Amino acid sequence: MDLRTLELFVALAESLHFGRTSEAMHVSPSALSRQIQRLEEALGVRLFMRDNRTVELTQQGQQALITCQALVASWQQLQQQLGDDSQLRGQLRLYCSVTAAQTLMRQFIERFRPLFPNVALTVETGDAALSIEHVLQQQTDIAIAPRPDKVPDGLLMRELNTSPLVFIRPRADCAVRAQTLTNELDWSAVPVIVARLGLSRERLFAWFARHQQQPQVYAEVAGHEAIVAMVGLGLGIGLVPEVVLEQSLVREQIEVFKRPADVPPYHVSICCLERRLQDPVIAAFWHACR
Repeated sequence: MDLRTLELFVALAESLHFGRTSEAMHVSPSALSRQIQRLEEALGVRLFMRDNRTVELTQQGQQALITCQALVASWQQLQQQLGDDSQLRGQLRLYCSVTAAQTLMRQFIERFRPLFPNVALTVETGDAALSIEHVLQQQTDIAIAPRPDKVPDGLLMRELNTSPLVFIRPRADCAVRAQTLTNELDWSAVPVIVARLGLSRERLFAWFARHQQQPQVYAEVAGHEAIVAMVGLGLGIGLVPEVVLEQSLVREQIEVFKRPADVPPYHVSICCLERRLQDPVIAAFWHACR
């Protein structure tokens, strides 16, 4: 069985999506399916359970993935040892929020690309609250994420910066802004835009509980950028990392009106699975981010 087949299997096992894998690996879906079938025939086991909607690894597939990842990584490492670092080849999947893509991740990519021009990079942006789960499920290789109170086993996290969580309100005159200008703010009467998932949501509700307040949740949204946008429209207030506000395109429409000292800050970190550092491409990017 050739190395290309193993690379295709690893890519499909990590994405669990024939369409995305075929596009990323520059092969047609039918050719990808044939290669997987040949691998299954050679091994004499089913590696995937698949129907028209889902693709899942079988128990044998999960076992095979660990071995194939190691084989592919060993081959790439050998190529790197025998050749110039600039000839390192492969693919790298990155995940981060829109704000991180415009700042930290952009800096890392600009540092990495001249050193390793033959590595194909893909960047997916989305809710920072999903970053760690994407890494743990191997839907991405490296992500930028907020450091949780308890770091999952096997996950490496390196802190990049720290940002306080701040309450924001609309800058323009509106009913929401007027409610926050009073000396005795009635928090239960002010509409709040909250994150659907993640640390900022947990810390917001913990803060309300400590102060014996019941928030009036106006909307639940995915990501801090969505909170900033809705606050800028005058729809409510929100709690976001200050760095998100600083990088926002609508920051002129927003202002900070409270910096709660009893809310822990947001520790922005880069993360990956420790065992994935056996892959020389992942290891190269990880070390370039120092």
